[in-house]
Amino acid sequence: MARLPSRNELAIFTKAIDLSLQTDPKFAARVAVDLRSLERRMCQPPTFCLGPADIHKGLPKIAKAKGLLANWQHRERRTYTEALNHTLALVGWMEVYYATSGGLWENRKAFLFTRAGALLGDFRKTVGPKTLIKEASGATHRLLGRDFVHHVQQTYGKDFWSSAVSTNSGSEMTLRDYTKLALKAAHLL
Repeated sequence: MARLPSRNELAIFTKAIDLSLQTDPKFAARVAVDLRSLERRMCQPPTFCLGPADIHKGLPKIAKAKGLLANWQHRERRTYTEALNHTLALVGWMEVYYATSGGLWENRKAFLFTRAGALLGDFRKTVGPKTLIKEASGATHRLLGRDFVHHVQQTYGKDFWSSAVSTNSGSEMTLRDYTKLALKAAHLL
């Protein structure tokens, strides 16, 4: 087991992603094209949306995963790009925190896949004042998270957090080191 990332920590990683894209316009343009392509390709039809009553033991994991993604895109009006940016922030968080948070290093990939997929939440439906919830399994979240991590690596590159950045003082460091300094400044590391 490992601790979960806090919202404040992920916000710093998300800001580092934005700053990195702002400093390299060519890379940002390539990423934008890739993300637009993924948005079109990964958009699920509204008929794939699932509610708590639709979930049963016989429904395959892939159908549940596609249903969660359809709910995310159509009911919550969120984008695939948001899920990928969250996943990229998680990848950075893992590189900084996972070894020191008490998690077993051999479980890091399963942890990353599950946490990335868990962003999409569970199956919910509000009926009057009551909210019905059917939780998605860790396996369903891992299936979604595996796709997110794969698309992040294709779009941003496997070594995104190791890419070099320069500071105002002119010193060179990796994006991971820059993020560590920001976390220390915020008293989160």
